[in-house]
Amino acid sequence: MPLPTFAPTATPTPRPATLSRTQAAARLELNPAGVDKLVKAGMLGLPIKATSVDKITGRERLQVLDGELTVLRTDARAEADRDKYPSDPRPWMGFHVEHSDEDLEAASLRWWRSDPHRVLDNELFAVTVATFPVAVYRILGTAGSITRTDEDTPRHHYSGQLLARVHPGMETTFPQDTPGHLRALAKQIMASRIVVSSGGPVGYLEPTTDR
Repeated sequence: MPLPTFAPTATPTPRPATLSRTQAAARLELNPAGVDKLVKAGMLGLPIKATSVDKITGRERLQVLDGELTVLRTDARAEADRDKYPSDPRPWMGFHVEHSDEDLEAASLRWWRSDPHRVLDNELFAVTVATFPVAVYRILGTAGSITRTDEDTPRHHYSGQLLARVHPGMETTFPQDTPGHLRALAKQIMASRIVVSSGGPVGYLEPTTDR
């Protein structure tokens, strides 16, 4: 019997080094506007590198079995609105990977329409951009409340301890003073994606009803 003849080895299709926003959106299961937020927040660069997208692809959605997690769905960094908050000295609203810890706290923990008793009781407060966690705080108390002239519902400023955050390159750090029992929770949060439904920026991730 003659020796076998094999079909030619297929040449692998080279993976593109960069992606369009539509391609990145498909890989990350986002709409293109969500990708724009990640770019403006410095979480993805331009051009969008496939390796950067691969680094955050495939994360599982965080699920709560008991208790509740407060979630802030924020936007990319923008200058603070002096007209709406004339006495507020913070320079920025929203998130950027280059925020200092001080700017990050000022932008993340105020001013939010929310239930302060619920937020304090939940203790953990996750900050997300387009479903990707960028910071986690341990809420320690309320630092103030205001009611804007164009609203009849108060907004609240929380005080908190930073437990985790992302930096350029989507590198995550966990401060050394993070309590041990919260470090594991913060690590799980930062490695996940968080999806909540809410009428405003602050929502609450609750236990699923189908378990």
